[in-house]
Amino acid sequence: MAYKNPNRNKEKFPWMGQRFINGRKERRCFETRKQALLWESERPISPEEQKEQLTHTISLLSWANEYLKFAEKNYVKNTFDEKRVAFRQFFLFSGIHPNDSVNMLTSYQVQQALQVQATKRSGNAANKDRKNLSAAWSWGINYLGFPERNPFTHVNKFASERHERHVPTLDDFWKVFHVIQDDRDKLMLYCYLQTGARRDELFRLRWVDVDFFGKRIRLSWRKNKIGEWHNQWISVKDDLVQWLMKYKKESKVKHDSQNVFLYENMAYLYRQHWLGRLCKKAEVELFGFHGIRHLFASILASRNVPLVEIQHMLRHTSLATTQRYIHRLKKENREVLRALPGLPKKEKSTSKVHQSDLQIQNNL
Repeated sequence: MAYKNPNRNKEKFPWMGQRFINGRKERRCFETRKQALLWESERPISPEEQKEQLTHTISLLSWANEYLKFAEKNYVKNTFDEKRVAFRQFFLFSGIHPNDSVNMLTSYQVQQALQVQATKRSGNAANKDRKNLSAAWSWGINYLGFPERNPFTHVNKFASERHERHVPTLDDFWKVFHVIQDDRDKLMLYCYLQTGARRDELFRLRWVDVDFFGKRIRLSWRKNKIGEWHNQWISVKDDLVQWLMKYKKESKVKHDSQNVFLYENMAYLYRQHWLGRLCKKAEVELFGFHGIRHLFASILASRNVPLVEIQHMLRHTSLATTQRYIHRLKKENREVLRALPGLPKKEKSTSKVHQSDLQIQNNL
């Protein structure tokens, strides 16, 4: 009950209110007895309830926008696009209302939305969306005070067909190589074979990343949870170095910071159908950039290169990843594998550069 304030500030606040919260006494001064009684009658809000009130003010759409702002700054473009598509597909489901509070989202709604994707697209697509949206919810827990129960992780994965990535044979690689007309494209394809680079690693390769004297190139990538950039120098064969130098000289490159491979003075971003068209023209089974990376690893494994060396060349952070990579690859293409090959004789004649050309490095 409210009572007269016995303290020194009683002239300004003549009434004192008193209540108990979890066994702890709490007091507060008021100007009137009514204010004190009203305060005593209020039910105190626990920290959990305060957190719930906060999340009630956050809509699903606001959550998506905030997370995508974060993702755009911290992930490579392909990863960001994948996360953006996951939200877009999620909001297309009629049972999901973007303006609803995140606190209202249930695992049942999530399951129904992802089931539509599994039916329309594939189980793999639904599982990929589930993974990305689950990561977004975990981010919300850490930064927006979301409920700890993640509605996406409580939905079981969907049945999916696992398709082994097609790894081209060395013969198929050379068939595709020989149907290419443009010298720049031939050089790019040969670079993939010699470095085992990921697609975008060569797209962002710059001339400052090519060490002609050390016969090595520097590849950079961003492939971890915090989006941190990494780079690594790897040694390459003499004929690749010479071909790069010849290409640079003929391209009349003026700035060392310029990308090695350009299309209309712009760096490549995707080239999604390039290899597909070449495979069709060469009449070989379709393979992609990552298939060449697998072929690269297969060649090294077939020549008994130590696993740690293969890990270094593939730029894997975990040896276990490399072990899984090689275990799968050893089952295919052993009959055609050789040590990393040089250019065929026909191509060597077009790419040879006299040793004196190395002097051009001082002027590049």
